[in-house]
Amino acid sequence: MTTGTVARRCFMHHVPLAAKRVRERSHREFLGYFQIVSINDSRSLVTAGGIFESTESGPSGAEELAFKFALNTINRNRTLLPNTTLTYDIQRINIFDSFEASRKACDQLSLGVAAIFGPSHSSSANAVQSICNALGVPHIQTKWKHQVSDNRDSYYISLYPDFQSLSRAILDLVHFFKWRTVTVVYDDSTGLIRLQELIKAPSRYNIRLKIRQLPAETKDAKPLLKEMKKAKEFHVIFDCGHEMAAWILKQALAMGMMTEYYHYIFTTLDLFALDMEPYRYSGVNMTGFRILNTENSQVSSIIEKWSMERLQAPPKPDSGLLDGFMTLLLVSLSALKPENNTDKCTMLMR
Repeated sequence: MTTGTVARRCFMHHVPLAAKRVRERSHREFLGYFQIVSINDSRSLVTAGGIFESTESGPSGAEELAFKFALNTINRNRTLLPNTTLTYDIQRINIFDSFEASRKACDQLSLGVAAIFGPSHSSSANAVQSICNALGVPHIQTKWKHQVSDNRDSYYISLYPDFQSLSRAILDLVHFFKWRTVTVVYDDSTGLIRLQELIKAPSRYNIRLKIRQLPAETKDAKPLLKEMKKAKEFHVIFDCGHEMAAWILKQALAMGMMTEYYHYIFTTLDLFALDMEPYRYSGVNMTGFRILNTENSQVSSIIEKWSMERLQAPPKPDSGLLDGFMTLLLVSLSALKPENNTDKCTMLMR
């Protein structure tokens, strides 16, 4: 790919960060999270628990739909788990209620669920994770978390790329583009964690780094963009969610900052969910990351089926992580031995 080609259009790099992490762990390691028993002749039922926050659009958000879709897809393919039928128990909670999340997790554990998926919000997820770790039940997430390698988190699994992998990938891009001056614009303090490899770069490489923060509690980035335009900051890395990225692009276009002089890198893995058509012929250089390789026939087939069956909510990129993770794990399973954790969970809640 030449610089000229890059300058003429917006483009996205496919960086299979999650796939890399998954390949580095064998199926045997994944199965270590579960209690496995040999298959008998009778068909067994395996229940997966899902805890999801209530959404403004209705009771079933995109993540919940993806959760159900993944299980149903595996059940329809009888070659994957020929002697097992997957079922699910869905619990919904308020977004900031960690106590309710703990209570719902205990309800599911009393049913003997094999694993719990969600919730998404950090405080609720941490509460569920603590219970799952104590009882030896896998807790699966697709959200970013500053994960610390710790025995206490031995039953926590996340498909989201760890911050070191993403940070090194961004630094590699900076080297690839031969940038000598870089502006980092972050939304919250977690961005500084995700970009720490780049932030340490000035002491090791000949790179001048300027760090700016997006305004809090507002989507108006024009004052910040105006300062950047005046300072002629053409190489910019934005660490923010895809919704904020959409606002930034619209405001940058209005301010004349979507020309061939500018090159933006977005760290969000959701950039592909945005409509890039308005910027396709602006000349701006834009680089993003995505986990799913849509050129892979198996991936494209799943996406097509998901699009046909999705009736209530638009897809979220995180839903692709959930689907991919469940497929990987459940294809590997022979059978699961559920355990009733009612008494243990009650003791933990006291």
